[in-house]
Amino acid sequence: MTSFAHKSRDHGDTSKVEGRPTKIDRPSWFGSSLNPAVAISADPMEGSEFRASVSSNPSTTKREPTLPPGFSREAFDRAIDDLRGAIGADFVEINDVPLNAGNYYHPSLSHDSYAVLEEDYFVPSAVAWPGSTAEVQAIVKWANRWKIPLWPISIGRNLGYGGSAPRVPGSLLIDLGRRMNKVLNIDEKAATCLLQPGVTYIELYEELKRRGLGEKLWIDVPDLGGGSVVGNALDRGVGYTPYGDHWAQHCGMEVVLANGEVVRLGMDSMPGSKTGQCFPYGYGPFLDGIFTQSNFGIVTRMGMFLMPNPGGILPFMISFMHKEDLQPAVDILQELMVSRLLGNVPSLRLGLWDAAVYGSKDQYWPENAGRPVTDEIEAEILKKADLGAWVFYGAFYGPDELTSAQWKVVQSKFAGIRDVRFQLREDVPENSYLHDRAAVFAGVPTFRELAWHQWIPNAGELFFAPISGVNGRDAVAQVDMCKKICTKHGFDYLGTFYVAQREMHHIVTILWDRSKPEQRKAADRCIRELIRTHAELGYGEYRSHIATADDIMATYNWNDGAFRKLCEQLKDSLDPNGILQPGRSGIWPKDYRGKGWEIDGVSPLKQVKSESGKL
Repeated sequence: MTSFAHKSRDHGDTSKVEGRPTKIDRPSWFGSSLNPAVAISADPMEGSEFRASVSSNPSTTKREPTLPPGFSREAFDRAIDDLRGAIGADFVEINDVPLNAGNYYHPSLSHDSYAVLEEDYFVPSAVAWPGSTAEVQAIVKWANRWKIPLWPISIGRNLGYGGSAPRVPGSLLIDLGRRMNKVLNIDEKAATCLLQPGVTYIELYEELKRRGLGEKLWIDVPDLGGGSVVGNALDRGVGYTPYGDHWAQHCGMEVVLANGEVVRLGMDSMPGSKTGQCFPYGYGPFLDGIFTQSNFGIVTRMGMFLMPNPGGILPFMISFMHKEDLQPAVDILQELMVSRLLGNVPSLRLGLWDAAVYGSKDQYWPENAGRPVTDEIEAEILKKADLGAWVFYGAFYGPDELTSAQWKVVQSKFAGIRDVRFQLREDVPENSYLHDRAAVFAGVPTFRELAWHQWIPNAGELFFAPISGVNGRDAVAQVDMCKKICTKHGFDYLGTFYVAQREMHHIVTILWDRSKPEQRKAADRCIRELIRTHAELGYGEYRSHIATADDIMATYNWNDGAFRKLCEQLKDSLDPNGILQPGRSGIWPKDYRGKGWEIDGVSPLKQVKSESGKL
């Protein structure tokens, strides 16, 4: 039987390069724009996997821009002229282009390429590209004058959570990635760096290599390396080394507030501070956290810790061959994680999810006709792909004698699980996903994770991200509930647990065919049912798509929604005009509250109306 593990498609794979490559392979048009079809069509890589998910028949017809709430076109044009005068005409562009889809390598700034609601709803009116903190201040002051909502992004990839799209249609998109993309400082001895928000994991990795520090200092990368280091930390994203909690590795921030003032937090709030990237807490209240997943300010620079080369790494995978192994495996993981016997942020992936990295559903099951995978078909697919029902990826760090001893301990802990399989890199085929996980565990950015887009044609994705305890009971309860609800709505359950010391991020990916509007609507219904049913059992999400932020905030309603009310008090105090990201994480400013902007999946979407007499 042919193993699908030998047939994976090449998505910028770095696993074949032993050591640490100087450059990470990516297309010449890697970046972002309002109309990705223009940038991508100029590249000769016709048929390349880099082009996956891009509009196959892009439109060339311009459209009228979506205006900010309450604006006429005349007033909007005057506001844009004012903004061009503030930061330069070359750095402001009206969003009147056709809504052509991009992909991860080149996301669209005109809309969410993987829109779960109507494609033309979460659409900005224009885009601004500031080049400095001073220009961000100028944009914020402009927005206060004109009462136009802003939606800052670091890069705009944000896969599965809304991309670059703003929550309020007609907002001005502030793209910090194009011009504010400098590595401001690297302290080799202290193992720290100071970054602008446009620095991606790839760029930081390559800058360390350029400075001759790539072997000495490692970065922690998420599954995909094209995102912003600062942006991912502000969304409280995760990676896989001992530095995998990205927010926990931040140290020092510069923030532009909604009134245009700039504040520096931590030790950098002292003029001439020499310890800004050494000690995150500073003096007095620790305010940094209120600028994560919020709409209280725009972060324009941030310090981050780097990981010194640990002197060795031993990546491994453990395959649990039976579905019922999930509960005992997670219970053992709890002991290992709490006692810190595992040295990184490991992941426990559904075997079917790994199968999607190696081949499409049509390859495994040609007769599927778009139906969800049954238990019987799943077993056949796993057999074809030579995968367990659950696959655990982890790594140990340090000298060989240390990592070898740790590996023996872990094997002894799981040895009692029937048919369990332990593998190192030398035990698996050349194109095994373990090699790519090994690269990520060593802080080398890759794109292989994108291969699961091949699972279905024209794949769009939506991420559901509940938190589970590190115990088998919680894991099984969530998996059973997710599988039942996903199947009900016509989707495969595709999930991964990212395992921390005392909790797990359970990331469920809903994949649907973007060419079929009925599937998009079903995906929206599916995730809202997942949110509701999990909340009923006491499980909440840590991160949300912009379309589901209101649903999720509504579940955090202890004591009559005291948490949301506190967020609203902060919002109204820091941003009285409500210009910064209204609706972000379900936090609405006073002028929007109770006026139909919230999205619940039932009520009609709030329509942005122009007023000819406005301004």
